[in-house]
Amino acid sequence: MKSLSKTLFCLLLVFSSISALQAQTFVGAQIDNRAGIRGLTLNPANVVNPRLKAELNLFSVSAFLGNDYVGLNLSDLSGLDDGLTFDENLNFDPKPDNNFVGNVDVLGPSFQINLSEKHSLALSTRARGFFNLNNIGGELYETITDAENAEGNYAIEMENVQGIVHVWGEIGLTYGRVLMNDERFNLKGAVTLKYLAGAGGAVGSSEVLGALFVEQTNTLTTRGQLKYGYSDGFDSEDVQFEDITSGFGADLGFIFEWKDQSDRAYTDGYKFRGGISIMDIGGIKYSGFDQWNYDMNNTISGDEFEDKDLEEVLEDNYTGTQTEISANLGMPTSLQIFGDYAITNKFYISAHGSVSLRSHGDLPVSQVINNISLTPRFESGWISVYSPLSFRQYEGGISWGLGLRLGPVILGSGSILTNVLSNNSRSTDAYLGLQIPFYKKGTRANNR
Repeated sequence: MKSLSKTLFCLLLVFSSISALQAQTFVGAQIDNRAGIRGLTLNPANVVNPRLKAELNLFSVSAFLGNDYVGLNLSDLSGLDDGLTFDENLNFDPKPDNNFVGNVDVLGPSFQINLSEKHSLALSTRARGFFNLNNIGGELYETITDAENAEGNYAIEMENVQGIVHVWGEIGLTYGRVLMNDERFNLKGAVTLKYLAGAGGAVGSSEVLGALFVEQTNTLTTRGQLKYGYSDGFDSEDVQFEDITSGFGADLGFIFEWKDQSDRAYTDGYKFRGGISIMDIGGIKYSGFDQWNYDMNNTISGDEFEDKDLEEVLEDNYTGTQTEISANLGMPTSLQIFGDYAITNKFYISAHGSVSLRSHGDLPVSQVINNISLTPRFESGWISVYSPLSFRQYEGGISWGLGLRLGPVILGSGSILTNVLSNNSRSTDAYLGLQIPFYKKGTRANNR
């Protein structure tokens, strides 16, 4: 059984050591007019899709890792002949309030269909995992995860330290319909009702946590309080959906279209399309949630971290009390807004903004990162190519990616070009999917 603290720091260590690898998220791929089921992860009103008769999603895998603690340098590929090295290829920026985020999203077998010109329906399956750690001192992290090489004195005071790991599954039923339709405008709305199957979670927090490390004596002095806990049976190394906890959630969205009135327009063409949605409303309540409250006022040797995990260090050196509670782990509720402008029938440019509606004070909740993206796109029936430019929270710079839809296959990354070109890339992502679309061909407006 793993405690939250041990889980979080193990995940951070994993990220530090594999940040050259790809992770995934659907950056740039959700606004494509033929995105199908993937479009529902942005706005459920995408289920009303005049360019698709129906779609069967076989699988789509997506994930994301980001932070403001370590950056990866792949700009000099000639220097990688002997492999990645921490000294030459990783840039560390420890602060009193470093942040680490990650998520995994797997869309399983799913189906959507246009029942008529005004009504559409979708049934989707999904497995998701979120990881957030906010306001943790980077130097303290280094001491805990690499005690043998800890060097330099430091004194930090961390406020509002928050962390969560949560894994769950979803079965969603989406219904959408056209609310208004005339010669110039179109408005559609939809709702997704979701059954949530919680596999488990772990959380931790501290209002104030101070740390003083003295290299000469190899001692760590801490002060404050630390709370952490995890649901019954949760183990981050072997998460299974056997003993699940039920919950309920919902997505709600609207999409507005200003139709293309030109002679070259298609019947389903638009000049501008915009949408707004609130995603991931709800949560999962876990009973039998074990919680510990530790008094962190003590001075210990740095050698304690060499042969022990963090849970053992806490048990051996700090006074703590254990209680059993019921904990409601909230979904990563967010506001999603997008706009898509049609330059021609095949060339588009879109803007997308994502804002978390959950705050650290709402713990325990998962959170999406706030971001803004601008994506030029070429789109035809069987091919789409897009290259998103994104500004993501915690990164301090622009992420540049590339994506492709080729018939039933989609693949890409919202940061692959930045990962290759930048000397300090703070995030990495990629995605892959296979779907079976049944397209509806648009006709010229003047042939109606």
